[in-house]
Amino acid sequence: MTTPALQEETARTAIRAVNLSLETQFLVIIKLLNISPELRPMSRKKSSTALDTAQYLHGLANQFVAARSPRAPQKPQTIPDSVVGTILNSFYGIEQQSLTAIAETHLLSMAAENLVGEILERYIAHILEPHGWVWCSGSVVRSVDFVLPSSSGSPTLLLQVKNRDNSENSSSSAIRDGTTIEKWFRSFSRKQNTNWSEFPNTAARALLSEDGFESYVRSYVYSLKRS
Repeated sequence: MTTPALQEETARTAIRAVNLSLETQFLVIIKLLNISPELRPMSRKKSSTALDTAQYLHGLANQFVAARSPRAPQKPQTIPDSVVGTILNSFYGIEQQSLTAIAETHLLSMAAENLVGEILERYIAHILEPHGWVWCSGSVVRSVDFVLPSSSGSPTLLLQVKNRDNSENSSSSAIRDGTTIEKWFRSFSRKQNTNWSEFPNTAARALLSEDGFESYVRSYVYSLKRS
């Protein structure tokens, strides 16, 4: 059986092969997955979650790093239902010549909305990783988006982040039940308020804000357009 020391060395080798600057963060992830094996993601190639295999660790390292690459909004490829336009015209009085533009704008809006949650994680990582937090990019930990490790490296806070209070499905909630994973959401679905004041860590709360998030979003999308 592989010893923790050998496993850590294999993990170091795996992350160094793809991004040396993320070595510390990746080792925090590996320590967490050792302590809480139920949080290990399943291998995409086979039903293995064995951290003592180099193949699994290299796959996890690649997944962890690749998810941090910038990602532009992707407009849905679905074709709008023409009956929606009929309802907009007949009930809401939207002029027929406006319906094509509205359908196109709706698709663009869906693309933007689909990206908000990911940019939210990127913003939090941008602010908090310099303070010791670790972004579990690439879904390398089941139902956990951020880890705050202690000085010994063991986790002191496991956090799942959602953009809105109604954006979690029942299966995702069931995975978190009975665990120490905390949940936080940014915005409310039925009122304009945001929820930054309830971020579950006092020190982090002082660094995060809606203004900061909006500023980060602008910078992020502008950089996508320039690339």
